[in-house]
Amino acid sequence: MTNNYMIGDSDFVKGLKSKAIILAGIGAVGTALAYVASDIHHFMASYLLAFVYFLGISVTAIFFSALQFLVRAGWSASVRRIAEFFTGFVPYLAIGFIPIVIDILTGHSTLYHWAHHTDDVINDPVLKAKSAYLNQTFFFIRLALYYLVWMWMRSFIVGNSYKQDEMGHDYTPTKKNMKRSAPFIIMYALTITFAGFDLMMSVEPHWFSTMFGVYFFAGNFVSTIAMLTIFTAILYRAGHLKGFVTPEHFHDLGKLLFAFTVFWMYISFSQYFLIWYANMPEETEYFIGRTHTSWQWIGWALLFIHFILPFAILLQQKVKRNLSVLIATSVIILVMHLIDLSWVVLPVFSEHIFFAWQVIPLFLLFLGAFLFATAQQFAKKSMIAYNDPYIEESVELVS
Repeated sequence: MTNNYMIGDSDFVKGLKSKAIILAGIGAVGTALAYVASDIHHFMASYLLAFVYFLGISVTAIFFSALQFLVRAGWSASVRRIAEFFTGFVPYLAIGFIPIVIDILTGHSTLYHWAHHTDDVINDPVLKAKSAYLNQTFFFIRLALYYLVWMWMRSFIVGNSYKQDEMGHDYTPTKKNMKRSAPFIIMYALTITFAGFDLMMSVEPHWFSTMFGVYFFAGNFVSTIAMLTIFTAILYRAGHLKGFVTPEHFHDLGKLLFAFTVFWMYISFSQYFLIWYANMPEETEYFIGRTHTSWQWIGWALLFIHFILPFAILLQQKVKRNLSVLIATSVIILVMHLIDLSWVVLPVFSEHIFFAWQVIPLFLLFLGAFLFATAQQFAKKSMIAYNDPYIEESVELVS
């Protein structure tokens, strides 16, 4: 096999960069208009949704890579590098945190009620009990810690994956990843859980749930697999993965989509069921505001479109090898993930269902930035981990 899988000058990379710049440009103009013309609460809520959406996918892509090394996965050697390219967005998360930090520093945060410097917050017994955790200084320290851990994980796991391309039959970088992946996965689990608590759950600081971290992970993981499926299918159709990716790989990606769609639903229902059964006021207020108001229609949409529809489509074996159906299903999952995050955040700002149009330009802005960061990785690195010790096994995969 040739090791020439740098496609930096290909039509795919050029097209991806062009689309990324166009999307980011449209998003930037729309974002500026949204900031001027809309309510600041809805604008910042939309910003949080768009930012956390791509934060989750880019960071979870590191976890996906580490997981493949940990379990010595052979099937994924041909497609793992594409997921690793998604991590190119991780260094830019530091920029994305800035508006959230500024919002909190104002003392009258539009996102986080616990950050207000007012008597109702200071004298609130629940917020007072949580003040050791929910305070500006510790919040900023945690954000910085998450970012540093994610950068360290990316530098080590993805960095060693890249190094293996240059090492020939010296598999030292891969062996390092196999040995160190376990502690990195534990760090990922902790950071993504607490990032979910801090960025998403604390917009409703009186709410308690011990399952939100797993719920947040489940949505991010199935969305990362969906994004990986779309990129792999497009590259495969363009002929860039010839000889390395086969219908067997799409079958496995389809099985992962199917499995983690079910897992997302299992965790979602478990969180709801445990809170409903316990019937504790500090827990039920979250679902009362989402199931006894017009927001319930979003909940029903998540059930039918985020779970039942992908479940029914992916149930058949032949569908998992149909690229058009896989792409369409992946798009559905990605769209519904944004709606899922919206169901967490937006009801905090209104008891009545509303369309936060501000999220569209902000989503386009972050989508453009994400695609551009990914395209930069395609331009600099091989899209195939051709020196991976399991690459031959991946090529010969039979599902």
